[in-house]
Amino acid sequence: MLRRLAVDGPLRPLAAPLHALAIRAELAAARILPMLAPDRSLDDQLTILVKTFERPAIVRRLVASIRHGYPSLPIIVADDSRLPIEIPGVATVALPFDTGVSAGRQAGLDRVKTPFVLVADDDFVFLPSTALAPALAKLARNPSIDILGGQLIDLPQLRFREPPLGQIFATSATPLVPIGSAIDGLLVCDKVANFYLARTERLRLVGWDAALRRIDHADFFTRALGVLVTVFDRELRALHAQTPFDAAYMKHRLDVAHDRALLAARWGVRHAER
Repeated sequence: MLRRLAVDGPLRPLAAPLHALAIRAELAAARILPMLAPDRSLDDQLTILVKTFERPAIVRRLVASIRHGYPSLPIIVADDSRLPIEIPGVATVALPFDTGVSAGRQAGLDRVKTPFVLVADDDFVFLPSTALAPALAKLARNPSIDILGGQLIDLPQLRFREPPLGQIFATSATPLVPIGSAIDGLLVCDKVANFYLARTERLRLVGWDAALRRIDHADFFTRALGVLVTVFDRELRALHAQTPFDAAYMKHRLDVAHDRALLAARWGVRHAER
């Protein structure tokens, strides 16, 4: 209720600048945290895959945060904005306007050449201490794990987002490993946030449905159940700084009627989650 009043209601004129100020302050504070030494050891092992739409400043912020610790790691940005972004040292996959998040992720994944990929949204920010090498080592030494999800910290609330167990569609698929058990101390989940490391070829077994332009998340992990094994690693961390006051972006982001109808027909229920 309070969020609705702040974003769409009478509190918006006050809430919008306060939200922006809080985000800037928290990101500035994060930048003074101890920083890892620049790491080039993963360049032939890992690609970061980002889907963006109509938020050039936001995706530039993400790339800049990655480059502090990983100056030459391959980054692919799938962009279906009116004017797809060009960032030096980043491979841009330019798509027709508003193609959608699923088609964008799939187009980016099709271009990944490394054995591992990190899937991320454009409104994430790497911490100076975001350590990819230890997380990748966990994935590499546990061949039964296909997806290793990280810990997102939502700004400005500084809320640590836990894995949303049980928030997929009803399915008859049987998990390959029991949900709630552990592999190498990592919680086995049916779904994690869109901040995860994965084995590239295994991820391609599921992929994304281009018909879903906005709400791809629960559908992907429902179809992945029984095909892939997903775990959660709270030691792999990044910040999540959303843009709820960007009216132009949110107009497209909230245009979900088509997706909800498709998901209702596919799974027998309506679902509002990403």
